[in-house]
Amino acid sequence: MNHPILAAAGLALCLGALSAQTTTVVPALCTSLPGNAALALPFRWSQGTLQVFVDAPLLPAALTGQSLTGLRLRRSALLGDGAYPAISRTLTVRGGFQPVQAVQMSGTLIQNRPANVAVLFGPQVVNLLPQPAPSPAASLGADLVTIPFAVPLPVGTGSLFLEFELSGTPFTVSAEHWVDGVWFGGGIDNGLAVTVGTGACTGRPVPTELRWTGATGPQIGTTASLEVQGAPPTLGTGVGLVVCWVGSDPQAANFGLSLAAFDPSLVGCYQWAPTSVAWFGLTDAQGRFPTTFPIPAGVPVGSRLGVQAGWFDTSRAVVPLSFSNGLVLVLGSAGVGNRCASIFFPGTATSSPWGAFLGQMPVLLLEH
Repeated sequence: MNHPILAAAGLALCLGALSAQTTTVVPALCTSLPGNAALALPFRWSQGTLQVFVDAPLLPAALTGQSLTGLRLRRSALLGDGAYPAISRTLTVRGGFQPVQAVQMSGTLIQNRPANVAVLFGPQVVNLLPQPAPSPAASLGADLVTIPFAVPLPVGTGSLFLEFELSGTPFTVSAEHWVDGVWFGGGIDNGLAVTVGTGACTGRPVPTELRWTGATGPQIGTTASLEVQGAPPTLGTGVGLVVCWVGSDPQAANFGLSLAAFDPSLVGCYQWAPTSVAWFGLTDAQGRFPTTFPIPAGVPVGSRLGVQAGWFDTSRAVVPLSFSNGLVLVLGSAGVGNRCASIFFPGTATSSPWGAFLGQMPVLLLEH
């Protein structure tokens, strides 16, 4: 799911906390999981606009009869996210509700705005504070910006429309400041493979990375395809022995548990998957270990599996393993599909050179 305007990383901003608010996360799945992508706007560009459509079925029923009083965005926490310098941007946020659905998003900025669009925030300069790299123990990115609305937005019928406009000049693009996002290419939702933690628990100069390599998302009754990267190569007398394990409902217990209690040399190492089934194998000459396992048939859609890997590391005193990041597999469907869309307008453009991205949106923390 790579695209020139999508990547992994994040940002931070302090605008003051909203008092006595209830927070609802959309998509709901992202309440406990990060997204599978990241967005370039807001804030990565100095000038440009991001428009987002969120269809009514994605909005929890608890929002009915409420008014939105603000929103928060969070930085992505994907493998390899780095630290970010401070940055300032001039931001305007608009919003409203409309009968137009995500699949109908057009490539024209003005045409996408509903008739009842309101300015909810700004234009105002916001100062993003410098941010450290995400902690290897964190499965969610930190809140990066709080945007209190100047006027409440009553939750109406139809789709939620949000617009984030940056108006700084000249037009520049930073290398950082990505926003946590989800993306299902073409709106086709075949489940979700989510990276949690990092591969920083290693005795090698590169992270131990566990990647989902399936052509589609993790589907019930099919075969999961994975690859471990960054382990020692099996070359000559060198042996790169890898172990992988999988378990169900990984967030029920010991999720993100520090392994340092078992071995002091495992500081910075974490458990992301229970060990129900484990298997072994050898890496290739590049230190890679491709592998598969069957996803059970008959389990409910939306069930979660946790997967993790490690490689035999003789430098460890007690537990002779270095550990990868984890993967949480949401089976069958993540419940997002084509019910959201995003579109990007660089600089002062009012027509997008890319068109709408169906099935894509930033993770929204709606205050009400």
